[in-house]
Amino acid sequence: MKVYISRHGEAVGTAPTDALRPLTERGREALLAHWQTLKDSGVMLSALVVSPYLRAQQTADCIDQVYGGLKRVECDALVPDASPLVLLEWLMRNPVADNSVLVSHMPLVAQLTAVWTGTTDRIGYNVGTVASLDVDVAAAAGARLLWLRSPGESAAGR
Repeated sequence: MKVYISRHGEAVGTAPTDALRPLTERGREALLAHWQTLKDSGVMLSALVVSPYLRAQQTADCIDQVYGGLKRVECDALVPDASPLVLLEWLMRNPVADNSVLVSHMPLVAQLTAVWTGTTDRIGYNVGTVASLDVDVAAAAGARLLWLRSPGESAAGR
């Protein structure tokens, strides 16, 4: 099964709370272009699993604007300081469809990718970066990283 992990787009630096930080206009534009490039390169999506934080919700809106009609679920285990193991347990109880996107934040996206793929390497996620994982099981070392792409990078090699 293929699962994508997406870090939210560029957000404003300050807001009343971290959960309320919205995307910048530049962030929205970069996300729309990035996901259009991914779609044009053959990336197909079926669903969104999204952090409740505003910038992640707005990122999911951008993805859905490109793809249209995606099923969407909000998940509290996708907040920035959540545990990757807690999220993997949530995914075992709530299996996602093939080609789902998990929309979240740093440091969770990097930690989740490392735990899920069983690597000790540091995984770099700029804003808007997307990872493609080939998943056998929602458990530590239960997936393989296929690729990692940031906005503005070539879509070659997908």
